[in-house]
Amino acid sequence: MPYPGPLTSMNDSDSGDDNLLSQALPVGKVPDNYDPSVPPASAEEYLRHVVWEARQCKEVVTVDVDRKKLKKLGAVVKKPVKENAPVGYAPSAQTQKDLLSAFSKLRTQIAAMRASGEIPNAPVPLPGIKKREEWCKFCFGNSFQLALLNKAGSTTPKPELIEGHQPLLSIVLNIKQRGIENLLEWHAQWLEVLGFSKPQGQWFYALLACLEKPVTPESCSQIRHIARMCAKIRASLDSADHPDLPQLNVIICIVARYFNQEDLADG
Repeated sequence: MPYPGPLTSMNDSDSGDDNLLSQALPVGKVPDNYDPSVPPASAEEYLRHVVWEARQCKEVVTVDVDRKKLKKLGAVVKKPVKENAPVGYAPSAQTQKDLLSAFSKLRTQIAAMRASGEIPNAPVPLPGIKKREEWCKFCFGNSFQLALLNKAGSTTPKPELIEGHQPLLSIVLNIKQRGIENLLEWHAQWLEVLGFSKPQGQWFYALLACLEKPVTPESCSQIRHIARMCAKIRASLDSADHPDLPQLNVIICIVARYFNQEDLADG
């Protein structure tokens, strides 16, 4: 069926501009001796002035562009490139399937405990959800501080190592969702500073298990950042027998497959 043309007024048939305007209100023909400098004294004269102004506009307008200035404006934002796993480093399709199955079962268990309200009390007091430094000590003890001192080459006497807390279900289930999101963000920052460690891998796994769906855009961006950093660290390992490789693969697999970030997945 052809698209019907615009409705036109019986008073106008000589101009495309008049026809266009007359769809809403009928406008009399603009006389040849029309003086646009005379202020309109009625609504009809005002509309006639609008028609006259429309006729003064060119149907096609071109603009000369200084291409030298265009080249100086704006910055090119490059899309982050995924770090491919070296040969023999990525988990097989079956291994990824098994990882996701175990992770899904844990998520189901957590959901059932939340629904029933039968959440065990935390064995130790938890820091507030905005207490970043306190959470760092809670998760890592003073190992993070010692690692920073070693990285800086400090010669000051170092305190005795104090271990952090493992991410037990009785702990992570007592952290509110906003706290889970905060911890993912902070752990990502700590990962950037000192690299990967076994305790941090355990915390990443536990936090992802407790991260509720649908994931907020902010959290989605954060876990993608974590997966990319893990992929970058994985690519820098000296061999496929490195003890950190299994944990790195688990985190990358969960973010990519379970949280539907397929562009980050291993083939």
